Amino acid sequence: MKRKTRVLSFKIKGNEKVEIARFLSKFEDISFNVCDDTLKVKVLNPGSMGDIVYSIKSFLEELKEKEIKEDKGIYSYTLDSISKIAGATVPVKLLKAVLNDKGYSFEVDRENVVSTAHVSVAAEVAGDISYLLEDLDGVSKPVTEIIVRVAMEFDLLSSELLNVGIEEKIFNDSETVSLNISYDDALSYLREYAGE
Repeated sequence: MKRKTRVLSFKIKGNEKVEIARFLSKFEDISFNVCDDTLKVKVLNPGSMGDIVYSIKSFLEELKEKEIKEDKGIYSYTLDSISKIAGATVPVKLLKAVLNDKGYSFEVDRENVVSTAHVSVAAEVAGDISYLLEDLDGVSKPVTEIIVRVAMEFDLLSSELLNVGIEEKIFNDSETVSLNISYDDALSYLREYAGE
């Protein structure tokens, strides 16, 4: 007997499409498409229907709560919404530095963000930063920030940059790896190394 598929429809706003697509791509038992302001989800396994409906409705509620506002290319949203989409929380100063390096503005007032980067862009960057931070235990904040900025800019591993910095005596290899030279000089040196 052929399994029945069910199609669900949800009303959405245009600026939610990217996040919804990213969220739905986690499910294996569905296919979906977005047309204008309607999200259509085809459920391939009716047995998981209840869970899927609940997950989608909860996610859409969450999107409403965190309401991304957009005005002339400037987005407003919360820090919490970045963490939820990225599945990780990273230092705000570091996220701001990396986004600035990429040409975006990123200002935070308490929990509210005003940025030229859409929340999905900020979340993607936060996810990448979180991955790079895994190799940087026992490293001081300034050194961590420099390594992550250069790693993101040149698509390198943080461990490689850490080793180069220690070998070249830019960082001292004590209990907490810290700077031997100024922040700006260390940043310039590693950028130069990465660009070769």
